[in-house]
Parts: sequence; C-alpha cells; structure tokens
Amino acid sequence: MWLSGLVLVINAASAICLFLWGTFFFSSSAICVIVAGFSALQSITGAIAFIAQCNWSYMLTRMYVFVQWLVMFLSAARIGLVAYELALNKGQIQNACLHPSAYATVVVETDGSSNVKLPPSFYCGTKVDTFVMVVVVGMMVDWLLNGYLYFVLWRFYMRMRLYPEAVKDGDSGFSYEDALDEV
Repeated sequence: MWLSGLVLVINAASAICLFLWGTFFFSSSAICVIVAGFSALQSITGAIAFIAQCNWSYMLTRMYVFVQWLVMFLSAARIGLVAYELALNKGQIQNACLHPSAYATVVVETDGSSNVKLPPSFYCGTKVDTFVMVVVVGMMVDWLLNGYLYFVLWRFYMRMRLYPEAVKDGDSGFSYEDALDEV
C-alpha cells in the first residue's frame, strides 16, 4: 500500500510542477499540457491502486490491471518525448536562467489585475545537462515504481481470482487472508 501512495504523491507533485512551470521547459504549451496531464493520469491510477489495496477491492484491482499496462506503455513514450524536448530546448532553458525578464508571462486575473510570472529559479543553480539528466532519470525511476506496483497488484488480482478454486476442497491450506498478507 505504501508503494501506491508513493506513486500517487510523486505523480501528483510532478503534474503540479509541470502545470505551473512546464511552459519554460518545452517548445510548445500543448506538449507541456500533454506531459502534465499524463502525470495526472498516472496519479489517478496510483489513487485507484491505493483505494483498491485499502478496500481489498476486486473490481478496482481488476480495473487497475486492465488500464495500467496501457499507461505503462505510454509512460515509456513520455520519457522519450521529455528527453527529446529537454535536449532540444537546452538553449531556451539556459536563456531563461540568464534573462528571466525576457521569458516572463503576464497572467491576467478575473478581477482585471495582472501578475508577472517569472521562470522558476530552482533549476538555474545547476547546469542544464545535469538538470535534463536528473529529470529523465527521475522519470525512469517513476516508470520502474509504476511497473513494480503493476506487478504487485496483478499478483494480488490473480490470487483473488483464484481464491474460490483454491478453497473448493476445504483442506487446501489457502486462505483469503494469506493472499492479502502478500500485499
């Protein structure tokens, strides 16, 4: 259960950061929204896994196992897209650090006031190549965590599916609680 909570928190934090500051890293805001939205989708699947494990829910576990393989496949493509975009925009990222006022955007509020949104300064202290490498390695670690979570829930799902057959004899020594203890 801790793993699904960790996946949920990591992907929710990355989605929030990408929605807030992603336009400074990518060549178009559409790519930023796609990548951030996919992080939000992974966060939602992590929440489904968390709730499924908390409730021992067969239906939610089955839904997670059915959907997550596609999310894992698209997540691998997302890693490639982000690596390509960050490598392509190294110059823009460095210029945003050197001249932040040139990349400032004006956000107009509903009451008519406006705020100036500057590029984030948390990545300007490191070299751009190091920043790109850290982001890509972090996404690969996230992919591995999602893959392991998929394996854990798939195993849990299979044990729940096979439970009626295993206890049909009555003396099999297999209990529902034993299957749940493995999660």
